[in-house]
Amino acid sequence: MPRRDTSISKAMSHALRHEPGAYGLELGSDGSVPLADLADALAQSGVEATVADLRRVVAESDKQRFAVEGDRIRAQYGHSTDERIVKPSIVPQPVLWHATSPAAAESILRDGLLPMGRQYAHLTTDRDLAMQAGRRKSPAPVLLRVDAARAHQEGVEFSEGHDRVTLALLVPARYISADDSRS
Repeated sequence: MPRRDTSISKAMSHALRHEPGAYGLELGSDGSVPLADLADALAQSGVEATVADLRRVVAESDKQRFAVEGDRIRAQYGHSTDERIVKPSIVPQPVLWHATSPAAAESILRDGLLPMGRQYAHLTTDRDLAMQAGRRKSPAPVLLRVDAARAHQEGVEFSEGHDRVTLALLVPARYISADDSRS
């Protein structure tokens, strides 16, 4: 991604995930705002971005952080705002993954997976994506396997982040194990 697009993407994340009020934005219940409002808000904060720039950044991003629907844009996951973003419930893939530091893994295996500073805990259907995310926490992350089929069957609610990210308010420890396989 070109440096300018990276700057735009980071500003979009800040505005749509963490501090919409700092940009004069009010998120809808689904976390969306009009594209034109976001472009104006970013410009006022010193980040020049047209609606076409925003659409391009969304279309060319491999991480699928954002979604554009009509004339509105939203972050798909990663929110830390006080107002909970409404996410529709889904039936998750049978196995989900989460990777983190050894210390955090120990806590998760004892207490369950919690959102921490975000609105939802993030899991993925992709082991490699989990490890990539885990490396942001530790050079040697622990890969955790979540028995999402059993958890869902027993009442744990899951929501869609996007096609490779699944969200949950809480995954109790009994559904989580350290993955020992090497692949």
